[in-house]
Amino acid sequence: MTQAATLTLLRQISEDYKDNPEHMYDEAVALLQYAAVQKNIEFDGYFRTKWEIEEDHPMTFGDEYFENENRSELYVYLAADASKEIYECLEFAYNLTHQPNLSKERLHQEINLLREEGVTF
Repeated sequence: MTQAATLTLLRQISEDYKDNPEHMYDEAVALLQYAAVQKNIEFDGYFRTKWEIEEDHPMTFGDEYFENENRSELYVYLAADASKEIYECLEFAYNLTHQPNLSKERLHQEINLLREEGVTF
């Protein structure tokens, strides 16, 4: 998925859920998670490798493994730190729903906050 296609979908999501910013952001994170997986961005084997295993063995990780919003958000934040394209897409979605606007410093604060909360892969 190209950055332009991702941004187009993010604009559509923001329009579809303009009355529900929290849901819009959750949908944006899911889309960016997909985009990062397509770019083969992974950390500690998380997402691409484990997702492939999960597809073959649906009960391997349990239902909550992939439903953990914090884990998905951490993955997207780390992917944004590793990829300029993912960062720019995240910046678009984040700035619609959060204050202050996203910066590299703010991104690192969000990553550290999730890690301090015990979010891991």
